[in-house]
Amino acid sequence: MSDKLKWMNRHFVLLRHKSLNDVCNIEGYKIRPDLLSFFTNKTDAEEIVWNFADAKRWKCACELMAYMAHRRAAVWWGYRCVLSLYEELEEVPAEDRDIDSIATSFEPKIPDFAKVEPPKPDMTRVNRVLGLIEESKAALNELKKAIDPKIMSEVEEAVQYGFDIFKQANGIDPIEAFKKALEFEKNPQPVDPKSPIFVASEQLEAQLQTVRKETLDTIHAVIPPKVPEHEKKISDNAMQAVYRWIVSPDEINAKKALDIGNECPDTPAGLLSLTAFWAGGNLMPDPEQDQVIPTPNGLAANGLSQVLLMCALHKGGTRKLKERYEHYFNLGVEVLTGQSNWDESVFEGEAPHETDISPVKNIEKEKDSATMAATDKKNLSSAYKRWKPEPKNQEE
Repeated sequence: MSDKLKWMNRHFVLLRHKSLNDVCNIEGYKIRPDLLSFFTNKTDAEEIVWNFADAKRWKCACELMAYMAHRRAAVWWGYRCVLSLYEELEEVPAEDRDIDSIATSFEPKIPDFAKVEPPKPDMTRVNRVLGLIEESKAALNELKKAIDPKIMSEVEEAVQYGFDIFKQANGIDPIEAFKKALEFEKNPQPVDPKSPIFVASEQLEAQLQTVRKETLDTIHAVIPPKVPEHEKKISDNAMQAVYRWIVSPDEINAKKALDIGNECPDTPAGLLSLTAFWAGGNLMPDPEQDQVIPTPNGLAANGLSQVLLMCALHKGGTRKLKERYEHYFNLGVEVLTGQSNWDESVFEGEAPHETDISPVKNIEKEKDSATMAATDKKNLSSAYKRWKPEPKNQEE
């Protein structure tokens, strides 16, 4: 047997359900009709996950893993995915569109890729055409010389007769009309800005601006303005609540995760905080009662799936949706195979979302790690400080 045991990387250990029957009947996983071919004659849910991965159906693989995973490990997986999104946004922040910028201009905006300079004339082709014209003129003159002068005179009289009829009907000689058309092409007649169509266009734009102002006033009256500092604080609180529940999944931390998650359920961190409560919270309103009402099966798995979807669809960042799902799948494999857990962060006494990722901090952490490795076992045991929840205030 190989010392590296690479085959173990493809076997999940932190599972709540392994069989497809349990995943569907207990957790409520729904098999999509378009994916039936992956589930036919299959009973091992883990095998289906790897079949999804081989087909590069990363989103499908992540969703099935969310329903299979041990709930505590699943929340840790979601926690790492949200951290990954934050790292992306540090490199390429999301550009939030200002509501006041809606319909500021009704002129169509041409994208840069569609802007094309007018084509320049091909002088080689122009000179070739001019040469052909001169050759045609010379050939015509030679042809005229070969024709009987009497016949040529009769032809010219007939042509002039036709021109006279055209002039009587239209008031202009055909040759003069042709020359005038060429001059008009070079110098087109200016359009009157006071023409009815332009007046109607201005009136329509004024009406649109009135509707725009009323719409913006309604939006501002209903939706409060964003305060980035406040949003970041709530998001940080949610991540802290999630991490505390992961480290110590007790009733106090579950209730805290629920309360903070309800403050920002439309953010990845807020929804993950709710997922932490759904993973092991008590629905009993009175915490003093001994009765425990567990959250419904499948609720935490569905919440985690929506967290991953929210992260994958988030604006900004360095990855596209499919790339993010592939990355989240790899993070999930690390968690479910036991390669990634929260032990190291607990040992260091610093949550990952609180860690400064600057180069200087990384160098200091490497030095600290080297120093720790050199200490003896007694010092290591004394340095370990397990996180404990704050005591509940009796006055509340």
